[in-house]
Amino acid sequence: MVFGQLGAALQVGTASAAPVRTPDQLLTEYQKLSDDAEKSAEAMHNAQIEYDKQRRIVAQAREASVAADRTLASTQQRLENYQTRVDSVVRASYKGARVNRLYAVLVSDSPQALLDQMSGLELISRQSAADLQGLKNARAKTTEAKAAADKTAADATAAVAAAEKTRGELQAEQANLQLQAVQIRAVYESMTGKQLAALRGPDFDFDPRLVPKGTSSALIAVQAALTRIGDPYVWGATGPSSFDCSGLMVWAYRQAGMTLPRSSQAQSGAGQHVDRQNLKPGDLIIYYSDAHHVGMYVGDGYVIHASTFGVPVKVVPIDEAGPYNTARRY
Repeated sequence: MVFGQLGAALQVGTASAAPVRTPDQLLTEYQKLSDDAEKSAEAMHNAQIEYDKQRRIVAQAREASVAADRTLASTQQRLENYQTRVDSVVRASYKGARVNRLYAVLVSDSPQALLDQMSGLELISRQSAADLQGLKNARAKTTEAKAAADKTAADATAAVAAAEKTRGELQAEQANLQLQAVQIRAVYESMTGKQLAALRGPDFDFDPRLVPKGTSSALIAVQAALTRIGDPYVWGATGPSSFDCSGLMVWAYRQAGMTLPRSSQAQSGAGQHVDRQNLKPGDLIIYYSDAHHVGMYVGDGYVIHASTFGVPVKVVPIDEAGPYNTARRY
């Protein structure tokens, strides 16, 4: 994540204090500002992903804790009820109630009656002991489950607090990004036609008819992305008429009914790895060592991407979009 770098980069300075910059220096500064802004925007997406994940964890953990409480209360009540019954039998027996083997012998008027009496007493004794032990075991397990659920909830709550802190820092960075965007536009508007042409780079001919026909999610996503050629780059945008780099990927695959992770870093960690020599239309190509940029392979050695402010969505050769890192297939 980029913290503290943007503010320093923003100090373009006043007309009286700033050194005179050559056209090439101005273009280089603009490109660095844009690159830093993209890193900050993708970091904001990552923080939101982490924050949402931790919120789901804490909600599930709290639900598990409540369920464990209910089960524990129910088991405790059953245990207490049964213990009351056992205690009653014990007290009655102590007072001479007819619940023992001697009584069975005395009141039986035949061998069969004696067997029936004693079998009944043995059955009650064994069942009572088994039920009591089972309830004790269930209670022990439920107590363990509640302790685990409470710990999970506590851990998740701490994780949410950490995610909130990160999110707060990135929201502050987002505010800084908005200020940066204003200055980037100011620099952009001061650039000459030659500088703008250098920024946008050459136009490359790509025939959309080269994309294979089909109804797979990947091919639908490619066809959708190609309809956005010429749309502007906007930090944090996911369409339908403006995009940042990862936002274009999310939007295109959404048209195919698929949900992709929101940031380029998260996109690089999902899907399946694809070797460069095995690329197919619809594969995502991740750029830079920190994976802060992404494009979509459209075939014939070309990729479509939303590159930076001032440069519309366009199709370029793979290596024109940045230093190749990896590729993922969804």
